[in-house]
Amino acid sequence: MTHRLWLAPMQGYTELLFRDVYAEIFSGMDVAVSPFISALPEGRSKEREWNDVLPDLNTKMPVIPQMMGNVADDLVLLANRLYDLGHPVVNLNLGCPYKMVAKKKKGSGILCFPDELDALLERLVGGMKGRLSIKTRLGRHTREEFHTLVPIYNRYPLEDLTVHPRTGVQMYKGGPDLDFFEVMLPEITHRVIYNGDLWSLSRFRELSERFPSISDWMIGRWVISNPFLPAEIKGERFDEETKLQLLKRFHDAIYERQVARLDGPGHVTSVMKAFWVYFKDAFDNGDRLFKPLRRITDPAVYEAAVEQLFAGRPPVAG
Repeated sequence: MTHRLWLAPMQGYTELLFRDVYAEIFSGMDVAVSPFISALPEGRSKEREWNDVLPDLNTKMPVIPQMMGNVADDLVLLANRLYDLGHPVVNLNLGCPYKMVAKKKKGSGILCFPDELDALLERLVGGMKGRLSIKTRLGRHTREEFHTLVPIYNRYPLEDLTVHPRTGVQMYKGGPDLDFFEVMLPEITHRVIYNGDLWSLSRFRELSERFPSISDWMIGRWVISNPFLPAEIKGERFDEETKLQLLKRFHDAIYERQVARLDGPGHVTSVMKAFWVYFKDAFDNGDRLFKPLRRITDPAVYEAAVEQLFAGRPPVAG
């Protein structure tokens, strides 16, 4: 089976800048779903979110725009603006687990209101010009909510259904409920994209053997800490020295473009330290190595510390 790999949407991480740098250095990733675009009244959207999915800028990695909202008319207007740009498919975020989103009945917050979700999808599918995909969790509070959600999803002509086998309230704690997912998978009539804790080649092999009907796999945070994974899944191999060199090149390219994009040294180091939450997992004793970087705010000090770290001489915490 040919496997298709998807870059998961991660707000603050997998925007256009990241996707371009990734595609320039690594291979194996087939398509990305963008971080969500908020559906605002009258079809409006935030300029930064909108610019992230402009087709003329997304030439290095294909991207499917993701929408976030719970007002059908606003979603229809946004979807049709995206279709008019040339995107044949848009994705609806029904999986975001964060409380600030869920309490507004957005993301995973609407999953425990199946009648409202059904009405939303009916209006959205009936009013939009193109195709719809969905990214979901098993439910907001319990996995049993998925028993009600699956028939709703099956009623609509979805392009695909990405399933993260956790509930919203789990956030990213505990493991995905693979046993329950295995039971429910045959009930889903759409092409399923698996998402959740796909951190290594051995983990991919374990999951792909367990779920042989799945050909599409979505990887999120692990692409940042293990950017070689998609290529490894596709059969490429790297020695440790090459991995270190590529990871350094990856870091430096992201850093240089953030410097060019952002105002203020504190902003740049703050953004890069957020990336190190994941970069550190590529190193033995990563938490210890990352500790000195946490206190740095000056770009020159940051650059020197990173050079030391990649040279195998991690800076000493002050």
